[in-house]
Amino acid sequence: MKKIFLSFILIPVLAYSEGIIKLEKIKKKLTIKDNNIKQLYKEEIQNAGINDIGKILEQYVSEINSIRKGGIFNDIVLRGFYRDNINVLVDNSKIFGACPNRMDPPVSKVSSVEIEKIEVQKGSFDVENQGSLAGTINIKTVEPSKDKKININLTVGSFSYFKGSTLISGGNDKVSLLLVYEKSYSKPYKTGEGKKFTEYKHPKPENDYQFNEINRKAYDIDNISTGIKLELNDENKILVKVGYQKAESVLYPYLKMDTVYDHTYKANIFYTQKYLNIEALIYFNSTYHDMQDKWRNSAISWTDGTNSTRGYMMRTIAKAKTYGFSIKKSFRISNIDIKTGIDGYIRNWRADNIIMNNDNKGMIPNVYIKNIGAFLKLRKNFSKNIITAGIRYDISYSQADKNNLGTSNKTLYNEYYLNNYDLSKTDAYFSGFFKYEYKPTKKVFLFSGIGTTVRVPDPQERYIALRKPMTNPDWIGNPNLKPPKNTELDIGAKYINKNLKFETTTFYSYVNNYIYLTKITATKQATSYQNIDAKFYGFDFSAIYNIKGFYFVEFGGAYQIGKKTSGEDKDIAEIPPLKLRASINFDDTQKFARLDIIHAFKQTKVDSTLNEQETSEWTTINIKGGYKYKNFSFISGINNLFNQTYYTHLSYLRDPFSTGMKVPELGRFIYISVVSKF
Repeated sequence: MKKIFLSFILIPVLAYSEGIIKLEKIKKKLTIKDNNIKQLYKEEIQNAGINDIGKILEQYVSEINSIRKGGIFNDIVLRGFYRDNINVLVDNSKIFGACPNRMDPPVSKVSSVEIEKIEVQKGSFDVENQGSLAGTINIKTVEPSKDKKININLTVGSFSYFKGSTLISGGNDKVSLLLVYEKSYSKPYKTGEGKKFTEYKHPKPENDYQFNEINRKAYDIDNISTGIKLELNDENKILVKVGYQKAESVLYPYLKMDTVYDHTYKANIFYTQKYLNIEALIYFNSTYHDMQDKWRNSAISWTDGTNSTRGYMMRTIAKAKTYGFSIKKSFRISNIDIKTGIDGYIRNWRADNIIMNNDNKGMIPNVYIKNIGAFLKLRKNFSKNIITAGIRYDISYSQADKNNLGTSNKTLYNEYYLNNYDLSKTDAYFSGFFKYEYKPTKKVFLFSGIGTTVRVPDPQERYIALRKPMTNPDWIGNPNLKPPKNTELDIGAKYINKNLKFETTTFYSYVNNYIYLTKITATKQATSYQNIDAKFYGFDFSAIYNIKGFYFVEFGGAYQIGKKTSGEDKDIAEIPPLKLRASINFDDTQKFARLDIIHAFKQTKVDSTLNEQETSEWTTINIKGGYKYKNFSFISGINNLFNQTYYTHLSYLRDPFSTGMKVPELGRFIYISVVSKF
């Protein structure tokens, strides 16, 4: 706690230094947005000094935490919910990773340079998209512009970190083009102890990195995207975006394997009809993912000829594809704003695995999820009162191909579920919400809302089939899972004047049929999934205060609790502890400086039935500053200023290939960026 008090005392001392802030620079920060929605803008993303979208979100949004698995592509947690409980979109398009261990979570599918802004919608109040159980994160990328511009960004930092990018855009009143390229890589980072994360020892030595692989690249990533915008006339616009990401040599000490390569393709076509207020979208994305243990000790005997010369002991090749569309129309009747639409998608996921001599072909057995849904949303403004309501109906069909299973796992479903299962399932369900907003004065804004959202179980939860050798527990899905349903109540308030915005929200969620890990037994024990009833509740707050037109400070925090309604240990796993954040900013449009302090309290509410471990409290301080000269901006920063050794909250849930090792966060990380705009 002494560190917290010391840090808060330092804030005004360090901030009261020089310059006059331009108020228009922070006007958008002091503007009331739709409640339950937070926005992260391009400038904040590009000035973060890192290239991990999950970690950038964690740095700026108190309600978001991440689980450290390696040097990049870390998964996120929103209000204690994770995985498919969070709906992640890229330009309003659904996108999914291919790795069963989420080495490639959906937030990793774009580069930081191509992001225009990120919208974070908390709670079960999204009827425009299927499956937003705990919230929606919509990553919106840059559009082509007729204004000619060339942006070049070069960043270097500790641990041989490098990020270079180019954005080129231009056109005329009819046609605009965009081209974006980004290259990034890094060696394994060092922790506060001065050790590379590849040097840490695992509970089982076979999961340690081979000596000659300790210094290999921690990741090597290329992103390229292009777009074309056609202004057919004043009323009709077509926008086409295409993207490709190649990620290689991505190391994950949290897991037993690493990414050898991961290739993702994206394509979107948007059509807008201004007069009729119609928006139409069709999209496609796919990922090809290869993970192996070839750089670990476990692969040695399968490399030197003792068992084989194939170069790995275990390997998984996974493929994911998503096709989708949406059509939305907005109109107004009797002073009621109405928006309605229909959308659908097809999700395909297949993963083939081999462990030693076990052929787990069809580890995820070519599963298809097909969904069609429609929604209606209304908004009515009664002077000081606003009522918003929405309803949605979805039909989802899930099917796994049993004939896709390999020789080792072909009988797994029968062994554990004794023929009491079906490999196809149709789920139909309603979602909806009602929100009431009241503005008693120009400065005070109160709101409350209740929402119900349902999501379909994902292909892994229902249909994974992984037979492990010897006495190691198998991993098997539960084909009988029911869709989880979140019924949530949010109550909040906002206050805003010329220099201050303060907002806070409390929430309570009751989730019927929440999908959770369990142990089942047949010929031996296996890890599977079950439906339980659970509740989540907590609060968050944030404040922005502009002081005398000179500088502004930001404060924020979030706390959430997850509980099972029954069981030996009622704590839900992977629930973040209380986290507080504060920052001081100076910006006169030519130069800026920012100091961030983040503190997480000790995580004591853990699920002992899953061997989740407590995590100690920690505090970290980040500083950054920049100077703009003509067309150039120079930015420098230090993350983890005092080189602390600490761990974020985590558990041992990232099976089926978790190692049980806690991965420390980065030690002191120094970076310098040069940005040019022409």
